[in-house]
Amino acid sequence: MQVLPRQVILGSIYSIAASGVTLTLGFLRAVLLARLLLPEHFGVITMALFYIGLAAQLRGLGLDIALIHRQDADESFMHTYFSLRMGLDLLAFGLLLALAPLIQQAYPGMPGLDMVLAVLVLTYILSNLSQIQETLMRKNLAFSQLAITDVAASVTMTVVAPLLAWQGWGVWALVAEQLSGIGMRFLLSWGPFRQWKPGLGWDAGAARWFWKYGKPTWVASNLSYLLDRFDDFWIGTALGKVSLGLYSRAYEFAHYPRRVLANPLVTVFTPVFARLQGDRLRLSQSFFRSAYIILRSGFLVAGVFGLAMPEFIHYVIGDQWQPMLWTFRLMLIYTALDPILLLVGGLLLAVGRPWELRNATIAQAIFFIPAVILGAWLWDINGVALAADGMLLLGAIWLYRPLRQVVDFSFTRLVVWPSLALMIAWMGGFMAETFAKGSASVMEVLALKLGIFGVLFGGFLLALERSDLAAGIRELREIVWTRRLREA
Repeated sequence: MQVLPRQVILGSIYSIAASGVTLTLGFLRAVLLARLLLPEHFGVITMALFYIGLAAQLRGLGLDIALIHRQDADESFMHTYFSLRMGLDLLAFGLLLALAPLIQQAYPGMPGLDMVLAVLVLTYILSNLSQIQETLMRKNLAFSQLAITDVAASVTMTVVAPLLAWQGWGVWALVAEQLSGIGMRFLLSWGPFRQWKPGLGWDAGAARWFWKYGKPTWVASNLSYLLDRFDDFWIGTALGKVSLGLYSRAYEFAHYPRRVLANPLVTVFTPVFARLQGDRLRLSQSFFRSAYIILRSGFLVAGVFGLAMPEFIHYVIGDQWQPMLWTFRLMLIYTALDPILLLVGGLLLAVGRPWELRNATIAQAIFFIPAVILGAWLWDINGVALAADGMLLLGAIWLYRPLRQVVDFSFTRLVVWPSLALMIAWMGGFMAETFAKGSASVMEVLALKLGIFGVLFGGFLLALERSDLAAGIRELREIVWTRRLREA
């Protein structure tokens, strides 16, 4: 019983360390590509990735999370999993490849979209093969191997994509970014880090189990994808590739709080949640600890980035991206809530309650689709950002009851205090920006508003959560001390 906490700690360290590297490289890559390419280049690749992702979602039955959830997977079960996954992949991507010429006809303002789609189809077949081994790495808690894979792929993409963009490849530099990263993941996951030698096979009982588990997951997954990408589809279709390029970069930067801590922690804790699903106390403790970190760090990053965006655009990525300033700032609610909803979704899937996500995403879809259409018509991409905020708020409200049925936690301690801290601190920073602009230098304004935000955010939380912080430090010391005694 002592092995799991140590694996969780080490897994968190590996994942967070790898996330720090990949985040830094990804941020550098995003900046370089934004400076070297135009919004329309990002518009074309974003539209192509929408259709690639749609094909991937339509063929999915939640097979990967089902494999993680199933704790007694034998060889026959594994062969059925592999056969299902490969058969569905080839069917979905083959259909998309056949439809590429028709999709091109639907977007005459995006020449070359069909060729981009064709190359990405082949690329993502490799990606899905890699995901088979990476799913087994997560199931086996092989987090060091996942961390190495993430870092190696990020390094490759950061070298290849900006170099080709600098040489004038345009949208094909963004295609090469995808291909180089996925290719590196494939080489590592099927080479030195391979977890299982695949083989085709079929077990009718296993297939029925996958269908029973995956049916609600499939609905939820496809609706989640629609919620995540319908805004891209509608902007590209109704407003054009330039607006889509601007929105895609605002959305990209809005996802950095998720990438800082949420993604690595969810990767670590989802299989842990699955193992603890019969122990409510330990499951509640694991959820609270991970959610506590994700909320506070996510709110901090979202607030700082939202305030610093004017200077970031002007000095770092270029003034051609100025139209996305308020699009990003209006997505502050989305930026803050997205990481925690990712964790809640991982928890509900891990404990075998996929229908809860299905119900939430149905409600979100009913709201989001007309909200995006109306928002784009009234306020262009800023209206779409507001629709995304509303969709995330609705999801948070909807999932609260099923979350309470699975774990116990204090809503005030977990959510209310950091939310109040973010609102107060961000308004203080924004007021400083408004009143100081024109009377001080740009860097002085930046330092003033970020300083005010940091003091208000940190001071508010420190005043209210001193006991929780002290308890966390004591717990960390006990873990480290216990490990040292065991190693001695």
